[in-house]
Amino acid sequence: MEISYDESRDQRDGQYREKTGNTEERMKGWARLVLILIVVTFLVTPSGASDNEIGITNPTVIITGYQVTPAVLLPGDTGTVTLTIKNTAESASMKENSGVTLGGTFASTKSTDINAFIEKIHLEENGIKVLTDDFDRLGELGPGQSIPVTLVIQAPEKSGIYFPEVWIDVKGGRSTRYPITVNVNTDISTQKKPALFVSQIRPDQVAPGDNCVVAVNITNTGLTRASDIAIDLNSTIKSLVLTTAGHYYMEHLDPGEGMNFTLHLATDKNTPIGIDPVILTIVYHNPDGTIERQIETIGIPVKGKAVIAVKSFSTDPVRPVPGNAFTLIIRVENTGTDQANSVQAALESPFSGTNSTFIGSIDKNSDAPAIFYLQATMDGTIPTNLTISYNDDFGSHKITEQATITTSPGSGILPIVVMILILLIIVGGGYWYLRIRPGKWNGE
Repeated sequence: MEISYDESRDQRDGQYREKTGNTEERMKGWARLVLILIVVTFLVTPSGASDNEIGITNPTVIITGYQVTPAVLLPGDTGTVTLTIKNTAESASMKENSGVTLGGTFASTKSTDINAFIEKIHLEENGIKVLTDDFDRLGELGPGQSIPVTLVIQAPEKSGIYFPEVWIDVKGGRSTRYPITVNVNTDISTQKKPALFVSQIRPDQVAPGDNCVVAVNITNTGLTRASDIAIDLNSTIKSLVLTTAGHYYMEHLDPGEGMNFTLHLATDKNTPIGIDPVILTIVYHNPDGTIERQIETIGIPVKGKAVIAVKSFSTDPVRPVPGNAFTLIIRVENTGTDQANSVQAALESPFSGTNSTFIGSIDKNSDAPAIFYLQATMDGTIPTNLTISYNDDFGSHKITEQATITTSPGSGILPIVVMILILLIIVGGGYWYLRIRPGKWNGE
């Protein structure tokens, strides 16, 4: 059999293969282009956002501290555990990124804190007994906010150290597990520290205008040394001033050691009545270098004092006449800084009548009269003694004043009337003798 070669068919097959190869190359090129566009699309516009990206960090809370009351429980005793729960504002936030550039970076970033919703607070007993129920759906806690939560517990009958665990569940966030320590009748050594105790010896009372002295003692009643002790004294009352140094320094005080110093203070009449404070500030260092600041108050008991004196002394009439009644008026004044109470006046004199009178209370910078009703019994200058007694915050007091009362026998209405009567008798007698006597009208 003879086989013939068809050249035109080979040409057609070559043209077909050439067209097919070109089509495959074009298809591969389009596929690469589509892949590049998909990658760029994911870089420029992340999935789930059209022109920005929002990243949310789950909110959570932490326990910043706790307190067990009492610090040491006796077996079977009831106590409380107070937790301080805080929202971690920096991690519980919503972050928004916007303005994506072609290089894949963000033009601006915005962070917004979000609330943490506390769903449940539970105390896992671990040896102790919890008397309160769990706190369910406590509510939202704002960024940076803290909230105290108190649970009631009961100690077991066996002494020891127990570690109950606090479980806090946050909606959509991370749960918190936090162990606490409960001491049941166990002596645990604590950090030894110094302790400065301030004692004072001061007067029971100080009158405005008087000076006073206060002795101060500072003793270290702690277990370790207090170093670099600086003491500063400051009066809060302008009219109560220190007349000695107000600053003291001690290099150190070992346990049981003390230091003494004396304060001299001056007052004036404007110093307020009552307990006037002098502030004593102590700053010292613990053995670990931490600084302690202690504030004490020295109270100065300022009490008002009455000062009684005789202001005036007068009689009515001015010059009594023997045998006549008169009034003695004595004005008593209080020049002190407080009220005088139970003021009484007593008179010692040869005159008859009242010899004592009750005045009552006299306020400071005021006066009151003491009135005596007397009968003049002699003439001349008569000495009298006046005694005034009174009370104030400092106790009972007495003062004595001397005075004189002058009587005038030639003065007064009665002697004048007598003289007029005598004169009238003399005139009448003379008229009778010269004009009317018997026998005269008979020509004798």
